[in-house]
Amino acid sequence: MRSLITTLIILLGFIALAPDAHAQGEQKFITFSGFVIDGSTDEPMVGAYVINQRAGKGVQTNAKGYFILDVFPGDSLVFSFLGFKPQYHIIPRNTGLTYSAVVELNIENKWLKEVKVYPFRTEEEFKMAFLSMDTPNEDERKIIERNLGSSTLRSIAMATPMNAMSNYRYALDQQLNHLQNQKMTTMNPLMNAGTWVNFIRSVKNGSLIKGLSESSTGVPEERDVRSEIFRAGKNNN
Repeated sequence: MRSLITTLIILLGFIALAPDAHAQGEQKFITFSGFVIDGSTDEPMVGAYVINQRAGKGVQTNAKGYFILDVFPGDSLVFSFLGFKPQYHIIPRNTGLTYSAVVELNIENKWLKEVKVYPFRTEEEFKMAFLSMDTPNEDERKIIERNLGSSTLRSIAMATPMNAMSNYRYALDQQLNHLQNQKMTTMNPLMNAGTWVNFIRSVKNGSLIKGLSESSTGVPEERDVRSEIFRAGKNNN
């Protein structure tokens, strides 16, 4: 009799647990996928966290902000990223085997209180240290003025060699001058026969000596001498 009662109790327990087992067997997991983007720029967020709070697991988004995760209907997921407000999302219960969503995260602005940093424990210690601070005497002021005066700084600047940019510009100018002058013929006045004729003529008629005596008080400019030579050569030709 006792064995029969025990058997009936076991059977009743299986009957009571049967609906729950049947319900668990019908529960299906869903493949949840999507993208996490910045709500202000629509740029994909790399490394954002997607956490399933019920299951205690999650994933991170890839280089394109994409994620994929197995969930169940009714699960609550948290999307988070450093410096952004967390976003909560609940999986619908009447969805299919796949579910997708695009989640936007917004920047979280936090106003921090003003913090004053002093190298002293209290403000009074700072005031006392400031009042007791030694100021430069007259000799130190003269040394500072001598080392940092405008004339000293100007002489240092003039003695300082050119920097990399100045050297580069100088090299470019030299190359440009070389390209401009490489096809130009330099005229040598000593090779011009007309110049020698004019020279001998000026020696004979005394105009050379007269010109030298008139120019003894001043040195003729280079452009004047050059223009006379060119003019003489042109007239002879």
